[in-house]
Amino acid sequence: MRCEAGCLARSLSGHDKDNYYIILSDEGRFVTVADGKVRTVSAPKRKNKKHIQADRTRLLDTAALTDENIRRALANCKTSI
Repeated sequence: MRCEAGCLARSLSGHDKDNYYIILSDEGRFVTVADGKVRTVSAPKRKNKKHIQADRTRLLDTAALTDENIRRALANCKTSI
């Protein structure tokens, strides 16, 4: 699975199951994700790619990966789901 920075991802397993995140980086078998609230850009969560469902549409540009922009993008995305 190819995961790009700025794309939406949903957690499929773990204590954070069904939470939505924005992918910050792709690190081989793992990705780092943030939600802007609990998991910030300065302290992202590291998830195995098998445990997420990534969406191909990019919500944010890599330059716009700030906590405020991530919270806003996830809020807009949740209202449309």
